[in-house]
Amino acid sequence: MLTGNDNVNLQRAGIDLAIYFDDAPSSQLSHHFLMDEAIVPVCTPYYARQLQLTSNPASLRHCTLLHDRQAWSNDSGTDEWFSWAQQFGIELPQSSGIGFDRSDLAVIAAMNHVGVAMGRKRLVQKRLESGELIAPFGDMTLKCHQHYYVTTLPGRQWPKIDAFIEWLHSLT
Repeated sequence: MLTGNDNVNLQRAGIDLAIYFDDAPSSQLSHHFLMDEAIVPVCTPYYARQLQLTSNPASLRHCTLLHDRQAWSNDSGTDEWFSWAQQFGIELPQSSGIGFDRSDLAVIAAMNHVGVAMGRKRLVQKRLESGELIAPFGDMTLKCHQHYYVTTLPGRQWPKIDAFIEWLHSLT
């Protein structure tokens, strides 16, 4: 198993499949849709109280924004936040905040009261349900143009690959 943000040459790396979050599957690979995604700002209840965020998106200008700098192909490093802010007419702070190379690291920083992360809703849902994280502005959720998909080499439909993809679908 490998993790990372780069597109992987499946054949050269000896890998059966890859899971991506993006809007443009490679035309040279077979791809299987997994699920859509939406993004929503998340932070701890403590951080929200300290910065008076609850139902007050204008307070974001006083916050540390936590960015996934490689959220998808051709991401400027702040695209998730600026796409969300544009959708809801929110003014963001001038500073760029703190950037991470994976969305889960931004969420972990948010869980440690560092700031507000742009959470991928399906990936943070259990933490929202447990109260570990909150969406301080309610359901100000932006549906992503990107989605999760699995890629395989063309013609490589082995039973183990099919079983794994079926298992992934059962989780979504």
